[in-house]
Amino acid sequence: MPTQEERLSTVEQSVAVLRKGIADTHHNETILLGVMAEQGKDIREMKVGLAALNERVGAFDQGVHDRFGVLEGRLGAFEQGVRDRFETLGGHLGSFEQSVTARFGEQDKKLDDLGRLLLQVLDRLPPS
Repeated sequence: MPTQEERLSTVEQSVAVLRKGIADTHHNETILLGVMAEQGKDIREMKVGLAALNERVGAFDQGVHDRFGVLEGRLGAFEQGVRDRFETLGGHLGSFEQSVTARFGEQDKKLDDLGRLLLQVLDRLPPS
């Protein structure tokens, strides 16, 4: 069985090893606390940056929405103008078509009359 001094020496060695382990743990804990504090600062900075970015994206979104609203208004007026012009052109083409049809009708009548006159002249000629 070990003597009291041997046991005391073993306990002292164990205490020395434990002190070193505790000191290492304390040192690592201090490092981790520093890292966590820095990460906390980084997270706060990221939150502030994200809030600013959110604000800018919201303003951009609103600007795009407003511009599309203006464009829709302009395009609506343009579209109505184009419709009105096509309707006017349709009316003009309709009256032009009626005019052309009437003129062709007159020309057909004149040609029919000319054809009848020609037949009458041919009927009066002596047979050859």
